[in-house]
Amino acid sequence: MGLIDKVLNLFVSIGDADRDKKRFLREIKKDLKKRSRYFKVKGNTAEPALAKLFYDIYKEIGPAQVLLEALQGSGAIKSIIVEHFLSKSQLEILDSLSEENIRKRCKNNKNLKALRDQIKAEIIEIYTFFDMPLSRKINELYGALMIMQEFIRFDYYFLLKKFDSLLPERDFGYNTRFDSINGEYILDDLKDFNTLLPSIDLDAEWDIILDILAQYRNMEVISRDGWKKVLQIIKEFRKTKIINLVIVHLEEDPSYDVVPELNSYEIVEDYLSQIKNTAENTLLTIVGERKKGQRDSLLMSVFGTTSVVRLKYYTERSNMAFSKRIDSGYLYVEPLNYLKAFYLDYYKGPIRMVVDKLLITGKWTTSLASQQFSESYHQLMTLSDNLLQFDNKLADETELGGKLKRLAKAADRDRNALDAMRNVLKGINSEALGVLNESVQNLFSIGKNLKRCIDDFKAPKHELVVNWKEIEMMSEISILEEMSEIYKKIYYFLQLMQYYLKED
Repeated sequence: MGLIDKVLNLFVSIGDADRDKKRFLREIKKDLKKRSRYFKVKGNTAEPALAKLFYDIYKEIGPAQVLLEALQGSGAIKSIIVEHFLSKSQLEILDSLSEENIRKRCKNNKNLKALRDQIKAEIIEIYTFFDMPLSRKINELYGALMIMQEFIRFDYYFLLKKFDSLLPERDFGYNTRFDSINGEYILDDLKDFNTLLPSIDLDAEWDIILDILAQYRNMEVISRDGWKKVLQIIKEFRKTKIINLVIVHLEEDPSYDVVPELNSYEIVEDYLSQIKNTAENTLLTIVGERKKGQRDSLLMSVFGTTSVVRLKYYTERSNMAFSKRIDSGYLYVEPLNYLKAFYLDYYKGPIRMVVDKLLITGKWTTSLASQQFSESYHQLMTLSDNLLQFDNKLADETELGGKLKRLAKAADRDRNALDAMRNVLKGINSEALGVLNESVQNLFSIGKNLKRCIDDFKAPKHELVVNWKEIEMMSEISILEEMSEIYKKIYYFLQLMQYYLKED
């Protein structure tokens, strides 16, 4: 085909399209004339009968607009829908996995591991309730409900007030006085409403949906007969195609059409995930609470208080300088703080006094036994000094503390400074962990030797220390009572350290 032929063919095609459009619009006018009770082509007026259809919908769903304001995304409505399909026994299992009931079960069951395994099995059992057909049914039902809500939320009042300017909102005792109006006034409203019409599934399980809404609000949201009337009006709109015809006519756009939005919902999966997460998080919280309770109990047994502050620089307050740049700073603040408190309150006081009596005044049957005791005791003296020096060297005016402060300031803009800060903190935490582990090992040795001394003191025949009476004479209170008290403090303190130095 030559160039001239192509141009001529283009003009012919344009002419045909224009004729087709005019012919189509003439057909639309013919159809509208058959529906003149709703819309008059002459004058392009929307008639009171059209307003009456919308008002009949508004009467039935108007109260529900307020009752269902918070429905979109509501977790409660999702739960009601899902649980509607569960048996009584299944609901009982489900109820047992609420946070309140998990806490009750934990209170009555000291074996937390066994209970955790039982709850895990129950969660798996709940997952088996929902096969593919049931999950699909629930998801489709929720989808129908969401479309229904969009339909209910449409601003019928705004549209109807254009037909009757005196119309009060949600006063259904009012005698309406709808007038004929220019269709252009409601064109945008009709287009918005028309996007909703194709989405309504007339065959959805509306009785179940209305039951669910009634349960959600503890009252009937829309009457059964009222919703049936609404569905009949929707059928009327679809049958007459009045809204489509009016829109195409007023816009003179034969290509206008509405494609239904196909939104898919997966509320079953979300629901199951929520149950699983609630159960797991509740158990984690309870484990944390139990551990904290046990730790607080041990702190009270050792120090007589849960508020123990001894460190000056290796602290959570110092960690604030690092927390904006990295996830963690000083990792062993609590256990190291308790260790320093134990050194100050017990090791350099009651423990030192008792051990001095045992090692200096005591006559041991073998030098090996007393030597092990002495080595642990003096090693703790060195570690106590090391801990004091470790904390002090983190002050801002020291070389290490000043370096950390400079790196923390530069870390925001300098990747190398950030990496350097991490390496310095890694070294500091490694040193802190070393002091902790060595202190615990030597305190364990002290405790073990004290226990041997206590047992030897109580024995009819002394095989470890032979001059208990002499040691007893040097004590203001019973040496057995002194040793027992110190041994208990060490035992409780070592238990406290297990929370920080031992994996769960």
